Amino acid sequence: MPALIVSLVLFFSALVVHVIWWKVRVPRHQTRALLIVFGLIPVFGSLVWQVTGGRPTLAMGDLMGIALFYAGAMCCYLVVYAGVEEVSPSLTIVRALERAGPRGCTRAELAAEVTEERFIRPRLEALRRDGLIEVVAGGCRLTQPGLRVAELATALACAFGIHESA
Repeated sequence: MPALIVSLVLFFSALVVHVIWWKVRVPRHQTRALLIVFGLIPVFGSLVWQVTGGRPTLAMGDLMGIALFYAGAMCCYLVVYAGVEEVSPSLTIVRALERAGPRGCTRAELAAEVTEERFIRPRLEALRRDGLIEVVAGGCRLTQPGLRVAELATALACAFGIHESA
């Protein structure tokens, strides 16, 4: 039980730091900032644990469980955060349909909601800002870090049987 409590304290501490930091000033590189927050919290937690004389007492096996729980929770949070960081096209469509009520929306009305200006450009700018793409004549291309992320995403999609719809 102490291992679960320590894991939860670490995770919620990272969330608190995240919220406070973003209330003060939203960082330019949000994903990088989140990785820093989630990376430093266990370091500070281990320092606090040593200062308090190793209380609560944890077995070596507990440390691996804490690390795995924390890493899994962190990854899940990063995926969710990436999904809500920018406005979601699906959520925009659902909200437009909700506002329309029983009459519904035409394709033209939905197309007016889901625009390149609102969805494509902000995402491309975020990818450029994070160093994953670079602007070249006539478009964009992946940088080396972007290529690694794309390869990882492709491997995960294959592992989970996710295929692009044509």
